[in-house]
Parts: sequence; structure tokens; C-alpha cells
Amino acid sequence: MASKSSSLRVLFVTTELAPFSKVGGLGDVAGSLPKALRQAGVDVRVVTPAWPGVLERAEAAGLKTTTARSKVYAAYDWRIHSANIIKADVDKVPTYFLKAEDYSGDMYPSQLNFWTASPFAVFCMQALELKDAIDWEPDIYHCHDWTSAFLPCALAWHRHYRQTGGKSIMTLHNVAYQGVFEPSPFLDASGLEPWSFNSSTMEYYGQVNLLKGGIVAATAVSTVSPTYANEIQTYESTRELSGILYQQRSKLRGIINGLDTKFWDPVGDKSIPANFSVKDLKGKAACKKELLKRAGFDTESDAPVIVCVSRLVEQKGFDMVFNAAKQIAETGAKLIVLGSGQDWIENGMLQAQSSYPQSIKLFKGYDEPLSHLLYAGGDIFLMPSVFEPCGLSQMISMRYGTVPVVREVGGLRDTVFDVDRPEGGNGFTFLTCDVDGMMWALRRAVERYYDKEAWKKIMLEGMREDFTWDKSAGLYKEMYEDLMQ
Repeated sequence: MASKSSSLRVLFVTTELAPFSKVGGLGDVAGSLPKALRQAGVDVRVVTPAWPGVLERAEAAGLKTTTARSKVYAAYDWRIHSANIIKADVDKVPTYFLKAEDYSGDMYPSQLNFWTASPFAVFCMQALELKDAIDWEPDIYHCHDWTSAFLPCALAWHRHYRQTGGKSIMTLHNVAYQGVFEPSPFLDASGLEPWSFNSSTMEYYGQVNLLKGGIVAATAVSTVSPTYANEIQTYESTRELSGILYQQRSKLRGIINGLDTKFWDPVGDKSIPANFSVKDLKGKAACKKELLKRAGFDTESDAPVIVCVSRLVEQKGFDMVFNAAKQIAETGAKLIVLGSGQDWIENGMLQAQSSYPQSIKLFKGYDEPLSHLLYAGGDIFLMPSVFEPCGLSQMISMRYGTVPVVREVGGLRDTVFDVDRPEGGNGFTFLTCDVDGMMWALRRAVERYYDKEAWKKIMLEGMREDFTWDKSAGLYKEMYEDLMQ
């Protein structure tokens, strides 16, 4: 057993790993937090599925990979599932990609049932078996979201794994996604004891809820901001799951996410036309000019440019944005959005663009270099989220001197502070989840933009914020150490 004087051994169990496989913030965290933890003295390693294209992206990134002599095996649905272990050092973090037929489809299924949920259960059991193949046993399994929540369930209720006495942490990146599906034939195929399926564990209105099970079974639970940790214990935030989270509150901590500040760095970013820094902001004007050009707007315009880089989904509050299109246009600002998502939101944004072509531009889809240009070339970053567990975009925008306008929710409340507070701040915030609240904050930002000295002060306040993983990694290390007491 590890102690404070010895190196803690932690295995990250994650279905996303930026830059090789990423859908949302989970991929970013899994790709950057382990590096900071190793620097803090934790022997952390990562295991992740080799989804289609992952190994090709690893090769393109110049990673040297080796195939382990042993495979990893898991017994599930009355047969043995094997996977090849492809090892690589990713920024000095030992990483194990599991290559198998189970991981040959889409990362996330459009519909969840026994068959589409099975690869995630298999992955978790293979993660538990990895220790024998690599001759390294973790003290703690650090699991992320519902896709790896089966692992704590297995440690608590599986006929074999519950005998091992392993410890686990369940990190909740977004409680809205829970892994819910019919129990048959999962319960029989999974190896879980029959008594694992009840209202106090993983049963949820007659269905299996993997995230609920993971929360109950894990040794500890964390989420990605202190405010979100409080919010998810309320019915308004998580409905029926809030009671379980409230019951488990003694083992719940909120630790704010950090950024990969080497990747998101206006000083060395090769994706933008000119670099800039706190000491020399001149390059930001060149970025704004290029962004206006790409959007088809007047490149000599001095109007503020509002930008959004986001999934266009209900969570992100974009119905407020397209419903406020006329009011945004009337401020004289330009709005440039990059993203894709739900059809009705995409259509709403396209209609807003059609109605106000001189003021609103939608870049549909996702383009990594273009996202850097929006962060660097924008003046205001709009983030009117209905809920936001942590959010990274507001941190990135501040790194690039683009002032955030956000709703006071989740991690946004923990990182963005209104400039009109007596003690000042680094952005503009609003509380009510409606167009009036959003426009109140946005109009204040647009008005303040024309006071160049005041605006520069707000920009620099945000650029000086410390969004590295250092502090958060220390809090996770402290959490690990507490588990080993």
C-alpha cells in the first residue's frame, strides 16, 4: 500500500484522450491532468481504447509505440474478450491503448442498450486485468464519467473483482450523461451479483444507471468545479439523481479543471497569424483582422467582435443567442460562431445569419486552427450556458485576451468574476437563464469595449490568471493520499 512517503500509483481509466480521441472536456482533462500529476510526483498511467483512427493519430504525432507480448483478457457475456496492448509514452506519461474488435465502432453509440454498452464494461474489466500484463499494479483507479463507471461497480459487486479490495475515484465531468439502459441481459452477462441491482445502487426506475452505480460504489467522487459539486446535489440540476449525490456528499469534492497552457498559448501558438502576450498585445489586432476577413466582414471595422466556440446543443444556451440576434446586431457588434450540434440550434443560428448577414456569421462544424483564430481574434467570448460543469472555453478566451461574458453557473462562476464588483473582475456575468439577462451583460461588455483603457485592464486581468493544472493536480494528489490513509 502506498503512503505519503512513497509514489502513489494511479491508473487513469478513460474512453477519451486528447489529442487522439476527444468529444468534449473529458478528453482534454485526460490528456493534460496526468502530465501535471506526474510532475507532482504521482506515478500515473493511462489506459484507453484504441478507437478507429486513434493509433494512426498517435503515429502521425510521432509517438513511438510498442506492442506488449501479453494481451489483456476479460470474461464478459460468457466468453473471453482479448485486446492487444499498445504502449506509448505521451509527454512522459505511460499510456496503454487497448486494440480489439470491441473498440472498432463509434466511440459513443447513438442509442444505448446491452449491446452498445458492452464495450465499456469490457474495457473496464480489461483495465482491471491490465496489472498482470504490464507488471504494475495501481493503488487507485481513477475513472471518468459513465463510460468507465462500470469499474467501481465491478470492484464493489462483481463476483470476482469485489474480492480484490481495489480503490477507485469517480470523476463526474457532466452528470447529464449517465449510461442508462435496460437491465436484461446485462446483469447476467456482466458478472455482477444480483443484489447490485436495487434502488440504493445502480437501479434507476427499472433500468441500469452506470453513473449512479459508479457514484455509489466508488471510494471517492470528484467533479470539475466547486460550484458544480454543490449544484448537482439539487433537484433543479440533476433531478432524481440529486438524492444519491446528496447522500454521497461526504465523499464528493469539486476540483476545478486546468488548461494545457502550452497548447493554448498566444505567445507560441502556430495556428494564429500573429503572436502576442501580456507585455505586447499588438499581434491581437492582426488576429482580429484575419478573423474578420475569414468571416467576410469589413477588416477595418473597430466594432467589437463577439465569438463563440462550442457544441451547438441545448446545454450551451444557444437558443438565447439566436433569439437575441436582432438585439445583438443592434449593438453594432459582430458575432462569429464556430460549432455544430443539434439540428434545431444549427438551423436557428443559420436563420440568424440569414437575417443579419452583416452582423452574424456561423462556421458550421469544428476546425481546430479556426478555433484558435476565434479565441485570438475575438474581443468578447460569449458563453450563456444553461449548465456548465467546468468549462474550458472561458479560460482559453482569457488566455488570449478575449473577455468572457458568461452565465453564473458551475465552473463559470468559479473562474469568471464580474468587472463591476467593488473588487473588480475579469469578465461580465449574468444570473438569469434568459435573453434579458444575457443581453444585460453583453451590452455592458460592448459599451465598456469602447473605453480602451478600461478594456485593456480587463483583458490583462484575464491574461494574468493562472489556469495551469498545478494547483488542481495538488488537490487531486491530496485526494489520492487521503484515500490511502
